[in-house]
Amino acid sequence: LTAGLTAACQSPGDTHEELRFDREGSAEQLVRFMAMEGDWRIVGGDHSQGASHSYKTIANGTVVVETAFPGQPHEMITVFHLDGPRLVMTHYCAAGNQPYMVAEHPSGDRVHFRFEGASDLNNANAPHMRDASYHFIDRDRVNSTWHYWEDGAKVSEMNIELERVPE
Repeated sequence: LTAGLTAACQSPGDTHEELRFDREGSAEQLVRFMAMEGDWRIVGGDHSQGASHSYKTIANGTVVVETAFPGQPHEMITVFHLDGPRLVMTHYCAAGNQPYMVAEHPSGDRVHFRFEGASDLNNANAPHMRDASYHFIDRDRVNSTWHYWEDGAKVSEMNIELERVPE
């Protein structure tokens, strides 16, 4: 059964390379997230608990999973992948909803995701993450900014400065 499922889910062609690289800016940005594979920590944070974030590429190289605060009660997952020509993300939030965001014209060292909808969001005024931005400074440093909205307005901004955990 596992072999059958694996075969059925394989990408077309000899490798996943043609699937991953046939979309211009969005694919280039997904590759930036893939390069984050491994453990990361918040700059200046409490490192006694280990990594605060981890990144893993799955699904034959087509999806990146970010785990924030692994093992903690507020652990969250964000999943990045291509949807046609677009780079998209779903954020599985500790607030109990799942915002779906689309990258706006991804290029260079920055990616900004805008809110497109959410599951388990009782109404548009309920608290939720509304947008997120990533700034890839270099191979070992990334900053992200998240905006939390409630009652139709931004109520907070969370800036996260990450550095790769040395091996």
